[in-house]
Parts: sequence; C-alpha cells; structure tokens
Amino acid sequence: MKKLIITALILLSYQAEAQIKAVTDEGKEVVLFDNGTWKFANDSDAKVLETITTNETPFTKDKTSTFLYRSKKVNAGVYVNPKIWKITDAFKTPVLEYAFVNSLNPNTFGLLVSENIEVGSLKNLKELVVISTKNRSDYFKLKESEYRTVNGLKVLYLRYIANTKGLDFEYQMYAFLTDNGYCSVTSYAFAKYFDQNKAELDRFLNGLVEVKKAEGAQTVEVYTSPPPAKIKSKN
Repeated sequence: MKKLIITALILLSYQAEAQIKAVTDEGKEVVLFDNGTWKFANDSDAKVLETITTNETPFTKDKTSTFLYRSKKVNAGVYVNPKIWKITDAFKTPVLEYAFVNSLNPNTFGLLVSENIEVGSLKNLKELVVISTKNRSDYFKLKESEYRTVNGLKVLYLRYIANTKGLDFEYQMYAFLTDNGYCSVTSYAFAKYFDQNKAELDRFLNGLVEVKKAEGAQTVEVYTSPPPAKIKSKN
C-alpha cells in the first residue's frame, strides 16, 4: 500500500463507513476507509497506474541507428546513432550494461538494463519498475503505460517523471521479456528539456531489437566530455 501523507481532513460522513482523504507521496488524492481499504479520489490517476493500453502503430529502428550494442546477459540489444550516442562509465549498477550520453546534447541520456530473473509477464514487469523507481525517488508520477510493437517485438512502454535529490528527470522506456529474463532501454532528460529533445529520445528507444547475446567483450569507445577551453591571460 502506498505510503500516505495524511494532510487532509477527516470527513464527517453519514455513510456507514468513515472516510479520510489523504495525499500520496506522488501528489495523488486518495480516500481511506475505516476497514483498511482505499481508492483514488480521481479515477484518472488510478487508470494510469492500473491500465496498460495498446498502441497499434508499429515502431521501427531509424536508418541513422547503425551501431548495435548487444547485451552480454540476454538475447537483446540496441541500435544507436554512433555519431550522437556515446558510452559513458559514469554510472555502474549490477543490472546496467550500457549507459549512454548524447555527445551533441549533454542534457539527454540512455540506458540498457538487463536481468536474468523470472518476471512472468509485462504487467508484472511494470509493477516491478514502478515500485523500484518510487523507492529510489523523492517524487514519482506515471504519465503513460502501453503495449507497443517495436521491430517486431511486443514491448511495454512507460513514460514517467521522477525527482531524485532535487533534480527533475523525465523518462521513457521499452521493456520486453527475453529467453531468460528481461531487457529494457531507457531514454531520459532533465524534465525541462524532455519535450524539445523527444524526437532523438524516441529514435534511441526504437533501436531495441532481439538479437543473439554478445559472446565475449564488445569493443566500445568510452565518452569523455571535452576539456574546458583555455582562458588566455591578459598581458
């Protein structure tokens, strides 16, 4: 059950059940009942969290995405534009295989994550992602949730906002079930830059493919940001 911030009023109700209004950590208003149950006060908030719609539009790899990064753990990979997306070693976690930075726009980023765990279904995977992200964030809001077909694969698409340590980011991700786990690719940006960079963030996501997993090490170039320009001294 959601951790609640009880900030609202106890409603004096003539109904059989007493009701309390409260606000979740994500800013959603909920109604609490004295039998221990609760529901969203706004049905649209519940619908986003509980419902996965289906987008019938097929999504395909962009022609500029020509370089394939293969997962070392699962039968998946992502094609990227090598002139734009570079590998960075700034992030390291057990499930993160590749972290990318946009070399032309350092406000946008990408990830390829994989795990060898039994998930069962994309709906289960959504619940895992939402719970995990909420636990690591000071604020979380799920904006979209749908099934898509990407390069012939049935994937889960999520778009959400999360605040961590005072920084607002907006994320979108694809995830699909592999032979022995799952793989996800995520593109994201500082929230205020997301919409203006969405076309390139979409192109990154649409590079997700099902391929044979990498055998051995893959040669990659690690991106380092350029050194600051030298300031000429005044003589």
